Amino acid sequence: MSDFLRLVGERLRMIRKLKGYTQDQLAEKTGKVGMSKSHISDIERGQRNISLTTLETLMNALDIDPSELFNFQKLDGVDGIHEKKLIIDIHKSMLMERGLDEVQYIVRTASDFLVRC
Repeated sequence: MSDFLRLVGERLRMIRKLKGYTQDQLAEKTGKVGMSKSHISDIERGQRNISLTTLETLMNALDIDPSELFNFQKLDGVDGIHEKKLIIDIHKSMLMERGLDEVQYIVRTASDFLVRC
């Protein structure tokens, strides 16, 4: 399973829940034949590699734009994401948006913290 698929799936799940939709309701809202609760569940768990068309359909049904979907910073404090690699990937995506000086500062701070532990 791809970490990226898991990140996107988790973000879709969060947004769906924030909007108050069940998986069945979201599937209905897409209006797409073949989009079932189990299909949505597979996507949210990162178990299904979807097309960009399907992703666009889900974003339209949730009334969100790509910048909201791909803002993985909002995943950081979510219960249920305790897997070390996924947390590291989230932080990596956050650091990629920062300048070199900021990244170096974070690395130095993290190194100092780890040396003290």
